Amino acid sequence: MPPLGVKHHMIGKLISVEKGPERNVKLIISPTEVWSEISSPRGSYQPQSIDHYEVSGMQAPADSLLTLTLVLADQRRVRFYSTHSKFDMALLLDQLDATIGVRKREVSRVDA
Repeated sequence: MPPLGVKHHMIGKLISVEKGPERNVKLIISPTEVWSEISSPRGSYQPQSIDHYEVSGMQAPADSLLTLTLVLADQRRVRFYSTHSKFDMALLLDQLDATIGVRKREVSRVDA
């Protein structure tokens, strides 16, 4: 059970792109920290600990759930962000690449 007050399994949504991507959930993407209000397990991750990304749902029909999983150097997996928008996921990946450097991406056909 998640602790009281924790929003579990919330789905991210792009609200505005006027002044850079703005979402309904809080994200921190900086050269020293990557954090998402809806990540599981919860926590802040150092960019250098992220080995690669797994993206699921990109090949699925429109409005399917897309999930970005961070695979850490020690092989732990963090479900970082989920959305129904391929545009939102693409923007998030671009933000990560621009801020912490490009990581290998594995695109899976089915959700893990």
